[in-house]
Amino acid sequence: MSRSMDLYYNILSPPSRAILLLGEALNIRMNLISLDVHRKDYVNVEFKKINPQHTVPTLVVDGVAICEPGAILCYLAERFGPPGSVLYPSEPLRRAIVNQWLLFECGTLYKCIIAYYSPVVLERATPVDADRQKLEEAVAILDGSLRRNTFAAGDHLTVADYSLVCTVSLLVLLKFDLTPYESVRSWYERCKGVITGYSEITQRAVTMFQNWMECENKGKP
Repeated sequence: MSRSMDLYYNILSPPSRAILLLGEALNIRMNLISLDVHRKDYVNVEFKKINPQHTVPTLVVDGVAICEPGAILCYLAERFGPPGSVLYPSEPLRRAIVNQWLLFECGTLYKCIIAYYSPVVLERATPVDADRQKLEEAVAILDGSLRRNTFAAGDHLTVADYSLVCTVSLLVLLKFDLTPYESVRSWYERCKGVITGYSEITQRAVTMFQNWMECENKGKP
């Protein structure tokens, strides 16, 4: 049965890009609704009715909102992935490992990036060494795992890689030095080569980020 799906997103958001990339890989038709930062679409009354957290991405399926990116990735992979797909494996242990890295991305890596860079980029504050150390530790954890695995959760590309690669692309955009993390760098290049549409969607994000920063810097001393 066909179901209507609305994806509220912003191309600057790494989790939003992960959903867009998975959608492209699986040829998923979604009604794309871009939320504009400068218009403050995130906090308008209508969107807060849909998602009280007013965060993106938000996927609405037949009127039901899914508001966490990891949950959206899992839902789309289960619903649209071909039989036997390893994107979100059915075997409990393998699935648990995928879930583990999805949770690591949102609860550790992405959180550390935002904690360290948001004050620096948005407020021009002095970087905090303790936050930098936590970020480096998070990247090192990913690097250690990737020394033993081709992809985040083993030998096959999964939804965890879609999530993580978009977050690592944010580090690249922010010029975080990945030189000490050889396995992360190799995996990142590998993902760029196998994830459909990666370069095009990432370039759109880079262009928007540059335009956004120009707008943010106007009028600032």
